[in-house]
Amino acid sequence: MSRLRAAAPAVLLALLAAGCATSEPGGSDATSSAETSAAPSPTAATPSASPSSSPSIEEDPPVPTDPEPGEPYRGLPDGVEGTMSSPAGAGWSAEPGLLYVVTFGSSSCPRVAAGEAVWDDAGEAVVVTVQDPPADAICTMDYSPTTSFTAVPDDVEEGAPVMVRLGDDGEVEVQPRSQDGANGPVAWLGS
Repeated sequence: MSRLRAAAPAVLLALLAAGCATSEPGGSDATSSAETSAAPSPTAATPSASPSSSPSIEEDPPVPTDPEPGEPYRGLPDGVEGTMSSPAGAGWSAEPGLLYVVTFGSSSCPRVAAGEAVWDDAGEAVVVTVQDPPADAICTMDYSPTTSFTAVPDDVEEGAPVMVRLGDDGEVEVQPRSQDGANGPVAWLGS
């Protein structure tokens, strides 16, 4: 019994030492965190960026050419250039009967156009409801474009300029497409 008591501390010390050692790829044991953290690991992923590009974790898929009204998509429609001086804009989608609406704000909590637009009471402007994210949403602090699509009333003339009211943000005059099957020019608020 006394031999067991005398050996117990040595066994405990051996178990503790074995539990602290870790094995790295290549078969060598790490002996201290100071030794392993002194030099960068050759397997660590370090993004390399050329002057003309910046590293990207994941690219957003392109905005579809056959969109679903009311569904948000990250990014801008094909051929549409963004701006940093306007919170929203609109234009004719390549898909007949649909306007695209671009809003800028948090990419995780975007403002989204409702799936259907209506004429205002005077019949002078197409009204697009722009829905804000929930007030209690936790959102990223970025400023990104989000595109959503809204169906217009059947009697809206797509070959002529049309006034579009983007919720409470204001009105823009949307110009016709330059050709069928292409997105029309964007009309930005405040420009």
